[in-house]
Amino acid sequence: MSAKDTIVAKATAEAMAAIGIIRISGQNALSLAKDIFTSKEIKGDIEARRMYLGQVSTKNFKDKAFCIYYKAPNSYTGEDVVEIQAHGGQTLLDGIFRELVSMGARPAHPGEFTKRAYLNGKVDLAKAEGISDMISASSEAEIMQAYRLMQGELSKTITASIEKLTEAVAGLEAILDYPEELEEDTRPESLALIKEVKADLEKTYASSKNRRYITEGINISLCGLTNVGKSSLMNAILNDDRAIVTDIAGTTRDVLKENFMIDGLKVNLVDTAGIRDSKDSIEQIGIKKAKEAIQGADVILFVMDTSIEETDEEKALYNTLDKQKTIRVANKGDILKYPRKADVLIEAETGKNIEKLMDLILEKLNVKNLAKSTTLTRERHIFAIKSAIESLDNAIEVYDNMTIDCILVDIKQALRRLADITGEDVDEAIVDRVFSKFCVGK
Repeated sequence: MSAKDTIVAKATAEAMAAIGIIRISGQNALSLAKDIFTSKEIKGDIEARRMYLGQVSTKNFKDKAFCIYYKAPNSYTGEDVVEIQAHGGQTLLDGIFRELVSMGARPAHPGEFTKRAYLNGKVDLAKAEGISDMISASSEAEIMQAYRLMQGELSKTITASIEKLTEAVAGLEAILDYPEELEEDTRPESLALIKEVKADLEKTYASSKNRRYITEGINISLCGLTNVGKSSLMNAILNDDRAIVTDIAGTTRDVLKENFMIDGLKVNLVDTAGIRDSKDSIEQIGIKKAKEAIQGADVILFVMDTSIEETDEEKALYNTLDKQKTIRVANKGDILKYPRKADVLIEAETGKNIEKLMDLILEKLNVKNLAKSTTLTRERHIFAIKSAIESLDNAIEVYDNMTIDCILVDIKQALRRLADITGEDVDEAIVDRVFSKFCVGK
C-alpha cells in the first residue's frame, strides 16, 4: 500500500465552530501525523487511544491541537486512523488538510471511511447505512431507527434467516448426493426451516408499513369554519404564537406550515383558511389550498366552536371529510354553551387537553411507541426482504411436487436477496455449512 492509499478529510461540518476534526486513515496515517503534530507529552512512540495535547504545524501557520491515534485493526475503518482536533476555523482546517495532501495523503471520496470499514469487515452494509441514516436524521424517531440499524438489529435478523436457509439448503443438497439415506429425515426439516424464515421475514416486512411516519413525518391539517379557533389551536400545540389570531373571520388566508414532535415522531402541522362561501378572490385561493392540504393529510383535526350553535354549514363541511382520518375537536371549552359530539374537548387559549389530543392523534394512526420499535425504513431493505419472501413462497408452493434442484433455485434466490442487505458471500457459506453439518465422508 502506497502513501496514496492513505486518505484524509475534514470530519466536521463546513461551518465556524470551536473544534474541527481532520481524519486520516491508511498505512501512513501515523507517520503523517508525526510529521505534522508534535507534543511534549509524547515520550517515544505515540500510544494508541490516548489524546495528546500539542501543536500542529504547516508551512504557513501553527495551531494548538489534540491528536488521537487508533491502531489497526481496532479503529473505525480497520486501518491505522489518526484524528487531529484543531480550532474550528475553516481556513485553518483547509490549511491542515492541504498540508497532509502535499505530504502524500489522498483526499477521501464521499463515504470512503465507512466504505473502508465495510471492506475491512468492521461493519456490514446495513450497519453502514445506519451510520448514514444517523447523520441525516431529522427527527428523534429517525435517530432511534438509525441507531438500531447501526447497532445491527436488522443484520442479526437477516443473519439468523440466512443461517436457517443455509441449513435448509445444506440438507436438500445432501439429499441430492445421498437420496436413499437422507430424504425421509432431511426434507421435512428443510421445509420447516423455510417456513420459519418466511414467517420471520413477513414480520420484519410488516414493520415497513408505517415507515413514512418516521422518514417524512405525520401530516396533520387543521380544518373548520372561519373563526372557530384553528390558529389558536396551532399556537397551543406549538406553544408559540405562530399564527395570527383575531376576532375577524377569514384572518388566515394562506396555508401556514410548522413542525413539532410527538413521541419522537416529526409532525407537519398545517393551519388552513376557514372554509366558507366567500366572494373575496384572495380568500378563495386560501380556501382552495386548505382543501388540498386536507386531502393530503394523515390526520384531520376538525375544529368546532362550542360557544356558538352548530350550523348546517358546519355539518356539511364535516360530511365532506374522510372520517377514518378525522378527529372532532370541540374548542372553547372554557365558554362552553353548545356541546358538540366530539372526540376531545379543549381550550386552545389555555392549552387544556392538548396532551390528550396528541394521544388521540397517535392512537388514530396506531403509531404510539412507533419510534421505540424496529421499523424497516430503507427501500433497498424492503425490496430485498419482499423479494426473498416471494422466492420462499414459490419454494413452499412447489416443495412436494418439484425436484430438489428446482426448489433450490428459489431458496438460493431468497438467500441472494438477503445477502444483498448485509453483503455476505452466501454461496461460500452454503458450501461451508454442507461440509460442517453432514459428516458424510464416504
